[in-house]
Amino acid sequence: MDTNGSSITRRTFIRGGLGAALSAAGVGLTACGGPSDAGRTDVPSDTGEPKVLRFGVSNPKVTFDTQKTSNDVGVSEAVAEALVNMDPDTKEIYPVLLTTLPSVSSDGLTYSFTLKDDVKFHNGETLKSSDVKYTLTRMFLPETKATSIDSFVYIKGSQDIIDGVATELSGVQVQDDTHFTIELTQPYSTFLAMMSEFYAIIYPEKACTEAGEAWGSGTTFIGTGPFRLESNDDSTEVVLKAFEDYHEGKVDLDEVDFVYIDDANTRMLSYKNADIDLAFIDRSLIKTYAADDDVKDDIVYYAPASTQFVNLNLKDEKLADVRVRQALSLAINRREICDTVLSGAAEPASCFCPSSESGHDGSYDVLDYDVEKAKSLLAEAGADGLALSAQVRSQDQDLMVALQDAWSKIGVSCDVQVIDNGVWSESRKNGTLQVTLVTWSTLCFQGIEHMGSYFRSDRAAAKSSFYESTVFDALVDEARQTTDGDSAIANLAKQADKQLVRIDYACLPVCWPQMPYALKSDFKGLQVLVNPLFRKVTKG
Repeated sequence: MDTNGSSITRRTFIRGGLGAALSAAGVGLTACGGPSDAGRTDVPSDTGEPKVLRFGVSNPKVTFDTQKTSNDVGVSEAVAEALVNMDPDTKEIYPVLLTTLPSVSSDGLTYSFTLKDDVKFHNGETLKSSDVKYTLTRMFLPETKATSIDSFVYIKGSQDIIDGVATELSGVQVQDDTHFTIELTQPYSTFLAMMSEFYAIIYPEKACTEAGEAWGSGTTFIGTGPFRLESNDDSTEVVLKAFEDYHEGKVDLDEVDFVYIDDANTRMLSYKNADIDLAFIDRSLIKTYAADDDVKDDIVYYAPASTQFVNLNLKDEKLADVRVRQALSLAINRREICDTVLSGAAEPASCFCPSSESGHDGSYDVLDYDVEKAKSLLAEAGADGLALSAQVRSQDQDLMVALQDAWSKIGVSCDVQVIDNGVWSESRKNGTLQVTLVTWSTLCFQGIEHMGSYFRSDRAAAKSSFYESTVFDALVDEARQTTDGDSAIANLAKQADKQLVRIDYACLPVCWPQMPYALKSDFKGLQVLVNPLFRKVTKG
């Protein structure tokens, strides 16, 4: 999943840090009592006043339909849920809409599921196995135009639907209202982790079908989650109300208002004025607010499972020689860039997979910085006077200009052009970007999927990378099919990472970004998590 630099990653979750445990999906929100601001009536307290969190965000201007977008600020998963989820700390998968985790056949192909009894959608209907089959089938229908089906194509019958030769997903069999099975075409070690994704949220068949193309717009989007859509004017705010019949019990926060404030400066001024309670801080503003007496004690630095890297078009003859790519990597002083250009809100990369995910190799130091060796490699490759062209989105301009300067010190010139997001996306898909910057985030804390979803040869061709390595592909495939457990998957991920970054230099990881946010002291019992796999929260 590509994310826009320092903007909010697709999903945001918040968990409480005090009191008795309860379970909540999506924006898992609870609040605890605290001092009240003058003039405010919605601060969490013990006075019986409504507990309301006002969250300042950029307007993503996209549908809430998770099968059709990857750019949501947290609304979708506050409203709806997947079958399972993963604890971001332990990486353990646990049931959400299920009684227990599914049993798996000895050949690793068939998963048997049991839904909880009497789980309600927000329209009062009861969740059934047929809703699960409908949702997964809809994902593959050509008319849905789903954005991220690659993680699910191992479900039997999915390719037939994609190809338009079937309309029913044969791999999902319904036994009764609470029992169903999913059959795969091959063992897939990270299948349950994939089923915890944003894209695998379960929809009510009747309501989704009746809404048609309107599903995900206005207030048509409903689910089984702890919050229901109360109002949505598309331009100023989305209001969520706690769902009284939530299957894990009503959450302790009464309301969440997603307040749309696109300008980063305006958003932080609104925070200072107490018009909102929570806001992510653009990295261009971090130093300013880290020194602001009104804000500095409210700032939390959270590191999502993301990697920001230089994407190189390996079909381009100028970048075909691995010595050239290694030289470009050696010219980057990652520590200095993180401290200066990125305002300290990033960790310099030592490999592709960050420490928050399975497959991270902690034995490496930061990737080498050696200008003289870089010059020598360019000379060996006959690449003296190398001239490159980089096209980036506006949020990546400052970092790209810093790389331009770094490369100039080894005799490489780079023309930096800023292009529109839509043009960039289309150009990357068409394979016409020679050099660009990408922030790629894992959806499941699995390093092998983080890399494989971008750089396996069948994926890299559509991302202006064109990386083709039989060694890398084989490691990804082996990890996906192994039945030897998590440690085996992690070890294969480490090998794949080394092949990608330290042998082939197929991309140049620069950093692992952080996502700093400011949270009012009234809500200090909450922890914001920018990742797709958080569910459990505690009451304040």
